[in-house]
Amino acid sequence: MTEGGRDWLKVRHLEQCFREWGFDPGEPALVGYPLNGRIQLLSGTHRHLAAMNINMMLPVRIILRSEWEAAWGTPEGAHMCRDIRVSDLENLEVGQSTTPPALADRVDLTRDLY
Repeated sequence: MTEGGRDWLKVRHLEQCFREWGFDPGEPALVGYPLNGRIQLLSGTHRHLAAMNINMMLPVRIILRSEWEAAWGTPEGAHMCRDIRVSDLENLEVGQSTTPPALADRVDLTRDLY
């Protein structure tokens, strides 16, 4: 049931819902950041797979990879990748990007992690 970390029953259920009713803007968008000309998803992988299986496109909330990396592992990071309804996204202001600290400033590279 969970090949590749996916709950296939959930994927099949989403496919059926999308076929019957389409995508409801009251539901969450996918969340991801640009990576090598594609989007790396942080949230919504089951919705994405179900939509791909039936050739349907879904909205994606894009965040900057640098901002995600700066916030990773923090409450702000959890807040960034939370699901937000598409209808709520339409009302959000576009904020100013911030420059994240360098990787070495965020992670102690002088010690072994293992």
